[in-house]
Amino acid sequence: MKLLFTASAVAISAAFMAAPAQAQSVVRFAHMNSPEHFVHVAAQEMAEAVVERTDGDVTIELFPSGQLGENGAVTEQMSFGADLMGQVGIGMLADYAPDYSIVLYPFMYSDFEGAKRLLGSDLIKELEAKVAENNIKVMCYAHFGVRDLYTRDVEVRSPADSEGLSIRVQPVTIYTEMVRVVFGGAATPMPWPDVYSALAQGVIDAAEAPPSAIIDQKHYENAKFLIQTNHMMDIVPITVSASWFNNLSEGNQAIFQEEASAACDRMSEASIASYERGIEQLAAEGMVIISDVDRAAFADRAAGIAEAFPEWSEGLYERAKAVVDGE
Repeated sequence: MKLLFTASAVAISAAFMAAPAQAQSVVRFAHMNSPEHFVHVAAQEMAEAVVERTDGDVTIELFPSGQLGENGAVTEQMSFGADLMGQVGIGMLADYAPDYSIVLYPFMYSDFEGAKRLLGSDLIKELEAKVAENNIKVMCYAHFGVRDLYTRDVEVRSPADSEGLSIRVQPVTIYTEMVRVVFGGAATPMPWPDVYSALAQGVIDAAEAPPSAIIDQKHYENAKFLIQTNHMMDIVPITVSASWFNNLSEGNQAIFQEEASAACDRMSEASIASYERGIEQLAAEGMVIISDVDRAAFADRAAGIAEAFPEWSEGLYERAKAVVDGE
């Protein structure tokens, strides 16, 4: 798959512009969100800090809004050795280490603390080592939002209400199986930038995303109901080409890691704070918020998702759940 590196980098700050014209190490930071999204804001702050702390030796150029392609394409190019970093998806890492999908298992977490226990565990360190073999270094993880179902015109309160709906998902098995098993719908993979028009034209009946992402893409203009299923805590990795990172000096590697971790912390804080504000804003934009959802009925169905992953390590779900629950 070929990427076109033709987009112009976003100007990020006076500090960035003050960097030497020819930095020793330049990496492109790609993501699918708008320049107003908290991912971009945190990445911008990271870029400013890195160029300042490395005296211009390391420069990060920002490419928001899918300018360098979908997450899958960006991750693949990274694995091929392109000087890229990005906020990609857990599903992209699962292409190289299938057990990674467990991080997104629906109804796995009651809060972010449980997620952090799993992300800091030996289990995840083992998976990071596997993807590193494919030139993908995981720098950190961020809370991207609690995902909800939203529909063009159908009220959903129980699994019976979502049966048969065409629901947009990422082209990742954990999502497609969630739609099939939990919602009883037809999983419809499509690029994120196409969802707005697909909702407008009735190509799909519904989609699922955190409120902040719905607002970011203005999907409220074409979707009437937001259903607070809270079915998945979306965790996103920030990754970088391992070969590019390994070519940095030890000092610059340390700076880059510190600033990436700080950026993930800022993303997580913004994401967690954005949920209730997002629900309020979507209501103000005219969406009907459905909160009396039978989450237990949806959660009971989620157990069947594991059957779709025969490639998972034996006992993976049980091992991960024990870590999440602090056992």
